[in-house]
Amino acid sequence: MILVSLLSGKLLIVTSSTNKWVYSLLCLHFLLIPFSFNSEFTLDQNYEYAKTVLVYLLMLAVADDEFSLQLLIKAFVFSMMFYMLHSLWEYHNGRHEYRQGIARMIGVDETHNDPNAFGASVVLSLPFVYVLLCSEAKSFMRKLYFSYFALAILCVILTGSRSASIAFVFLVLLWGGSQKGSKKKWLILLVLFSLGAVWTVMPVDKRERIRTIWDTDAGPKVASDSAKGRLFGWQVSWEMFKQKPFTGVGPGGKNFIGYRMAHNVDAVVGTVPSPHQSHNLYGQVLAEFGLPGALLFVGLIFATWKNSRRALRILGAYSREEGLFLCSLARAIMASLLLLLLLGLAGHNFYRTLWLWLAAWSGSLVCIAEVKIVCKPRAIPLSTQVH
Repeated sequence: MILVSLLSGKLLIVTSSTNKWVYSLLCLHFLLIPFSFNSEFTLDQNYEYAKTVLVYLLMLAVADDEFSLQLLIKAFVFSMMFYMLHSLWEYHNGRHEYRQGIARMIGVDETHNDPNAFGASVVLSLPFVYVLLCSEAKSFMRKLYFSYFALAILCVILTGSRSASIAFVFLVLLWGGSQKGSKKKWLILLVLFSLGAVWTVMPVDKRERIRTIWDTDAGPKVASDSAKGRLFGWQVSWEMFKQKPFTGVGPGGKNFIGYRMAHNVDAVVGTVPSPHQSHNLYGQVLAEFGLPGALLFVGLIFATWKNSRRALRILGAYSREEGLFLCSLARAIMASLLLLLLLGLAGHNFYRTLWLWLAAWSGSLVCIAEVKIVCKPRAIPLSTQVH
């Protein structure tokens, strides 16, 4: 991406309402070094976050027209497709993680290869597949996108991830509820029927795993203990926030675990000592960054949401066909934000790159929409026409 930016002469700092929040979060990472549990842990995390911010800047610079933005979305979707296919092939060859009584599919990468993280990645990609499907005219490509959905459902089932399953159901109901007129009723009925069919053909061990969401007696006891671990993670995070409300314990999971064990935080809240992260986005942000980080993070989310809403308002002047891709993308960004927040109830996903990618795409959306509205031909009143 850096090479493309240099060759195209687009390596520029693009103005966006999300910039101040992204830059502020990056600065906060470095400002917290002297207050962190371990400064070396913080420096390592800061370096990784800085690389993510660089990608954010490059995306804003490169995606300056509808074609370039669509190309970015396609690159993301097809990368995810190959990622899922590779992971599925490895699962077929016996590469999996046996946890909580079942064999669970994992990703082939190192960053998000955990079953829950991999399942979340799959679900988070679906809004953008839907964008491409809605704006695609070629029959072959539409079939390819439909096959993506089937592949995604299979992967989510094989991960045995309860959080990813809940997120998937939430997403399809969101799609159904966003329709208008009688189409909404029939689509919701189709969604419910499809979910019932998937449940029927799902492997028994995976089905029992999902049942533990509402039935604590289903599946092994460790599955229920895992769900309770999310609550314990929040309690520990809240106690850490109370101890260091303005600076946090330092960015990154290593600082979180180090502080948790060194200060015996579990004993304070009455839980069993556990060298794990918070498993909770909200606890993660509060414990690691304190109040300043929480405020900046909320600002980033609202700025991204506001950009998407603004783009929709601007594009309202166009016909459905003219602004189909951009309007669909704006809605997909908003849906992805909701999914990330939902998944954050059961996972520490602050460092998912998608947060900044959504911010970049929303910024590009506004810029492109504003250019389109300025360049839109206007009808000349009859009274001013020369006869």
